Amino acid sequence: MESDTSSQWLFTDAEINSTPSTLDKLPIVEERCRRAKGVNFIIQAGILLKLPQLTLATASVFFHRFFMRSSMVPERGGLHHYNIAATALFLATKTEENCRKTKEIVIAVAKVAQKNASLIIDEQSKEYWRWRDNILLYEELMLEHLTFDVVLQSPYNYLYNFLQKLHVEDNKQLRNVAWAYLNDSCLTMLCLLMSPKDIAIGALYFAAKFTGEKIPDDEGGDPWWTQLGGRPDLIIKAVTVLYEFYTENPLKRSENPYAQSPSSMTNEDDLDGTRMRTFSSSLATPSPEGMHRSQRSQNGNVEHTTDAEESAPVLFNSSYTPAESKRADDLGSSDVALKEAANDPATHEGNSHPNGIAELVPVNAVAISGTATSTPKRKADDVTMPASKKPKADSADTVATPDSAESEDGELKE
Repeated sequence: MESDTSSQWLFTDAEINSTPSTLDKLPIVEERCRRAKGVNFIIQAGILLKLPQLTLATASVFFHRFFMRSSMVPERGGLHHYNIAATALFLATKTEENCRKTKEIVIAVAKVAQKNASLIIDEQSKEYWRWRDNILLYEELMLEHLTFDVVLQSPYNYLYNFLQKLHVEDNKQLRNVAWAYLNDSCLTMLCLLMSPKDIAIGALYFAAKFTGEKIPDDEGGDPWWTQLGGRPDLIIKAVTVLYEFYTENPLKRSENPYAQSPSSMTNEDDLDGTRMRTFSSSLATPSPEGMHRSQRSQNGNVEHTTDAEESAPVLFNSSYTPAESKRADDLGSSDVALKEAANDPATHEGNSHPNGIAELVPVNAVAISGTATSTPKRKADDVTMPASKKPKADSADTVATPDSAESEDGELKE
């Protein structure tokens, strides 16, 4: 199968401007006009034969390639473009396996040449035998000029795959305009300037720009043409060739809806206008500086703070005053201080009871609320302990610290 970037059939602009026909003094504009008429001849005959568009596109490629190695100026020994167009169609029906009888092809091309679809041509007419002899004669010559390289990759297949890859195959308007672009590109020398893949990408850009549709970027934020492996310069070049064709209008079409396409398509900076930008998750990740950071508090909650607040202690009681905050911090409100106090035996000696049961005084409540209230003992303690030995309630301003111990009369003193 032919390589996607076969150097044998891809030409530079200088080579396009120095074809055998131009060397025979045929103006380049006239050559483009004759090429367009030859491909139009193929299309009209293909319609009569009910051939698919892919077969007609293959025939047009054969036609353009042939005249890169032969002249189309009959006065200087060249071949008429209608004869080669009929031969290219005959060969394409074989290579694309859409075969038609030789008689049917001859009658179809004869009717198109006479511009009379109702013309009656039988096998006894001179017109029939003239076209039949020319087709069979030039078929061998065409195969030699093409070096028997007759298996092609079609831009139509690329376009179908690209529409699915970009998830826009259900966009009927975009799909139809892109398909029409490929049909019109057969009338130009675009197949000699770039690969079928680049032509299909150019068709997508033309369709997106003409319809105003936007094609989404991929998950990484890359534009759609990068996903398809396209180059901006080739995309713009593909659209420029079609824009020149619509401007010259070699077929003298009275109605062509795509001829009014905006000229801004030929601007490389205008490619971004067809993008539907998507922002990846990495772009939304907060930066280390100036953004919120998460801190895990003592009770397992997450508190978000800014850079200016990172140095301040994390407080969960909104009613805390600055003085109380400082006091709680001094009394060991941090995890480290609380753990040290909990592991200190002296802390538990004051709360011990003769029966071996310690008073349940929550340390966190002291650190957070800033006040300590005596926890009521069990009812059994009230019965067994004399009233004179019962501890008195602390005042609201008294705070129990890890260094506090009970006195002999049961009162807490600092």
